[in-house]
Amino acid sequence: MDLLLRALALTVIIVVALAAVYYAFQSGVFSQKAVTEQQAEALVVNYLQSHNPNAIVNVTNVTPSQYRGSWHIVVSFISNQTTPCPTYLVYSYDYPKYGFVNRTENTYTDNCTVAGLVPGMNYAIGAYPIAITRSYSLGTPAVMAYVDRIGYGNVVVHADYHAAFSLDGRNLAKVWVVNYSSVYTNQSVYSVISQTNGSLVAVYNATR
Repeated sequence: MDLLLRALALTVIIVVALAAVYYAFQSGVFSQKAVTEQQAEALVVNYLQSHNPNAIVNVTNVTPSQYRGSWHIVVSFISNQTTPCPTYLVYSYDYPKYGFVNRTENTYTDNCTVAGLVPGMNYAIGAYPIAITRSYSLGTPAVMAYVDRIGYGNVVVHADYHAAFSLDGRNLAKVWVVNYSSVYTNQSVYSVISQTNGSLVAVYNATR
């Protein structure tokens, strides 16, 4: 009888111990070594930049993740930023819970399309990749002819926002000036688009 009681007691102890180990794994006690906010942020940025050396990666927010011991990291990601069609996305990571697996939180531009922009509707263009993509997607003859002549991969594009801009005696307000240039020519094409709705305001040529 005494032997049976000891066996039962040992069984109970083993069951409790296994339950404790299971709970510890589920709660993250035995997960990988905890990382600080700064370490998690640096690891995510380094990962993105190592796989996309020419991309611009900026951390916009870091908060404690809903997953214990992890950080919720939000980053803006811009690739091909000086081409006629840059890509502008917002990713989020729960690190280290899901490692470097991201979730796309927002798509601003992709495949030469501005997400959410509807012709005739107000759309505040708040970043240069959106202005560049919108300018090129308008298909303005002067811009398309320039890119076709020089070659898509040989054109460098920049966009600057102007609250006030003067052009040929016209006083323009809230516009993006998108500049298409190339080392293969001293000619540049400028596309001026509205910041509030993305419509074409003007287009002109200039010699550098």
